[in-house]
Amino acid sequence: MDLLIQKARLGTEIRDVLIQNGRFSRIEANIAPASLAPSTRTLDGIGMAILPSFANVHSHAAMVLMRGLGDGTPLHEWLNNIIWPLERRLTSDHIYWGTLFGCLEMIRSGITAAHDMYWQTPQCMRAFYESGIRTCFCHPNIIPPGQAALDGLRRDLEEHLALAKSYPSRVELSVGIHALYTTSPEMRAICRDFAAENNLAVHTHLSETKRETNECIQSTGKTPAEVFDAEGLLNDRFIGAHGVWLTDSDRQLLAKRGASIAHCPSSNMKLASGTFQEGAARRAGLRFGLGTDGACSNNRYDMFSEMRTAALLAKASTLDPVACSAAEIYRTATADGFRIFRLDAGEIAVGKLADCILVDLDHSGLVPGHNLVSDLVYAATPECVDTTICAGKVLMHRRKIPGEDEVRRAFREVAARL
Repeated sequence: MDLLIQKARLGTEIRDVLIQNGRFSRIEANIAPASLAPSTRTLDGIGMAILPSFANVHSHAAMVLMRGLGDGTPLHEWLNNIIWPLERRLTSDHIYWGTLFGCLEMIRSGITAAHDMYWQTPQCMRAFYESGIRTCFCHPNIIPPGQAALDGLRRDLEEHLALAKSYPSRVELSVGIHALYTTSPEMRAICRDFAAENNLAVHTHLSETKRETNECIQSTGKTPAEVFDAEGLLNDRFIGAHGVWLTDSDRQLLAKRGASIAHCPSSNMKLASGTFQEGAARRAGLRFGLGTDGACSNNRYDMFSEMRTAALLAKASTLDPVACSAAEIYRTATADGFRIFRLDAGEIAVGKLADCILVDLDHSGLVPGHNLVSDLVYAATPECVDTTICAGKVLMHRRKIPGEDEVRRAFREVAARL
């Protein structure tokens, strides 16, 4: 169905925006509804600004199941003593409803694409598809050593790719490598080759903690980024989450290879992992987007919070008030993130994919309205998002998502069984 958004603010102007076949097809001062197909849906954009939606470049949507568990625990203890034991108890119902509820939270924050990593690929892909948002999804791939496990990995990757291809193009597969410290070189070689054969992204955790980085240097003589490079994994399809403990030479190496980083400021702060060097990354030409991480290490899927946190953290850590401007971090959360997805989105322009939001300009954080981008980064909350649209389909309007009450009830029930 075609969609016409009337009289919305775009930049400094008031425009009508027509969406056809999942893309912006016309942006004009006035588009007469009578000139369009009778089935065209019309939305009133008066008092709204139309903006690109957000791209979440690192998440574990189903981990909303564990929100509030294990707070105040260092990462490796958190994983070994709390998260992994809980995950061994998860059923397919837990993961399906947890992922779907996580997607609803993202929609309410204006997120329409998530690079997600979690267990039980069929349940996660089903939930992302039903939610209406985009995903580039991967299984984290932590396997025991042995030839049988390696043979099973290749078989699993082939099955997951076939499953992804059975869905519309907004559900894609990436190849997950949980981290260097949870995998083997033989396993990573299979992941590398499969990704290369099928032009898939590789998604991993990279230099998240000082311990991880130091142990890697002690055992291999190389940083994690250098190990990935030596194994032929660094390229323009590589996405490393966190990158807190990258060295200057790591940043230059990643930039040279065209690799990307998912900057997850709230998670890094909550787990006391350290601070991603945003300014150093920009100076090196290293590509990065914003990620929420999972809702048990953040504890929410809120891109407004991530933008504000990233900007303030960059200023506080460098004692430089001009570090990480609102415009820079807003672009990181939108256009830069979508480029990491290899999607032609993140901009309201004719021909671009129609992923967008309408924000209520009367929301308290957007008044008096001297600088909209500054307000979005420093003052707004997800409640300013009135409407979320992905691929031209309205997923939320007037803050209402069809079926959300049923999803919330089911999610509460399965979460209570944990």
